[in-house]
Amino acid sequence: MARLKLYYPTEEITNNLYSFGSELMTEDGTEYIGPYHRYITSEVYTGATWNAKTSKKLVAFKQLNKITIYNTLKPDIQLKYSSPRRSSPQIASADYTRGSIQRYFIRKQNEAIVFEIDSGQFANWSNNQIDNKIYTATQLEWFITGNTQDIKNGNVMIPGVITKNTQQIKAAVQTIPELTTILSNPLEFYTDTDYIAPVDINGLK
Repeated sequence: MARLKLYYPTEEITNNLYSFGSELMTEDGTEYIGPYHRYITSEVYTGATWNAKTSKKLVAFKQLNKITIYNTLKPDIQLKYSSPRRSSPQIASADYTRGSIQRYFIRKQNEAIVFEIDSGQFANWSNNQIDNKIYTATQLEWFITGNTQDIKNGNVMIPGVITKNTQQIKAAVQTIPELTTILSNPLEFYTDTDYIAPVDINGLK
């Protein structure tokens, strides 16, 4: 720990002081009991006199709770996170027109709890507002309209909804294996008719 000045004349140093407790502490919040010395600059260091190898800076003592000490030692660690909550897909007319939706799932690692969340929570997980050391999350495209079965067009096989969703599940279980049980129905949310937007009864169109 470097002092503010390279050299202090004797008259600017008060050596051989002693703290009996509740007076000084080290910068990590540890109460200091023992010999110390003080400078005219208000700097205080351990040891009866300055030792470049062993003297540590001291500050005025104050009682710190555990969270304050933890924040001092690890200021880059976030202690407060959002908790994920279950959410079901809200399917809009535009989704039926597009033919698919995005689905998001999260898993609490130490309890193997898996459930569906919405896009906002997935974004929070990606930004670590939901602790991504405790939770693992994944997203997949889920097809809800179109042919359910594969169709062969010449030499080209066009995958149907079942095949496409099964492929999505296989990719997602690489991150969350339990999804094979949760997504057991590849036709979940599927509609087998063309979606027609409701007529605007207010005549605004």
